[in-house]
Amino acid sequence: MIEIKNLFLLISLFGLVILSNCQQQHNKKQDIWEKDLTDSFKLDGSDQGIQRVNLKCGAESMHVTLETEKEFTGVMYTRGSFYKKVEPCFTKPITSRGSRSLEMKFNFDQCQTLKDGDVFSNIVVIQNDPELITPGDAAFSLECDFRRPRNLQVQSEFQAKDRTVYGSRITFASPDPSEIKNEMDKYPTVHNNTDTVTYVPNTITQEKSRIKVMGSVEDISLEIKIKESLNEDNEKIIEKDVKDEL
Repeated sequence: MIEIKNLFLLISLFGLVILSNCQQQHNKKQDIWEKDLTDSFKLDGSDQGIQRVNLKCGAESMHVTLETEKEFTGVMYTRGSFYKKVEPCFTKPITSRGSRSLEMKFNFDQCQTLKDGDVFSNIVVIQNDPELITPGDAAFSLECDFRRPRNLQVQSEFQAKDRTVYGSRITFASPDPSEIKNEMDKYPTVHNNTDTVTYVPNTITQEKSRIKVMGSVEDISLEIKIKESLNEDNEKIIEKDVKDEL
């Protein structure tokens, strides 16, 4: 009788060992499947097929122009505006044959534009398929900077009606909406000390973890003295004395 009980106990323990091993194998396969699935759905961006992206910063708006090598049949929109499909945050070619040029112009209080002090930013997504984001799509982070440089001294007795743009920037980004903002530092960027900047693929290289822009504009220190006077007809005359330091 005791031998039968021992045999039954041995069989039970053997069954538990087999069940445990099966569960471990299942969990291992599940982890591998989830890892492979995540990797396969990673959305890497590409600027292939894009000729240039131009950003024009206005006093209250951004004007974006996309030019492509071939007829583009996809859509262009600011991140978060795809499902609404409403201008000015969303645009597409007029005809089904596509277009080699698309434009968007939106105000800083539209299209979920972010404001950080005197810097306004947004992300524009270039999606090749009208309905789905796929690997090979592109996104660009756009910045309009109104911060006055420390080395720029302006003496004036009047206030300008429009704000002055002191910098504009385009940074290549991933079209993946889950992209972490801190990860954007690894992407190429182009910057200009004016209100207009253009991103042209294959002209931006990365050297020793430092972004280098081909044909970039050197920093210029300006000292501007502005004087006002009246002519014989009592019309205001503004005289500017500009000093350059390269």
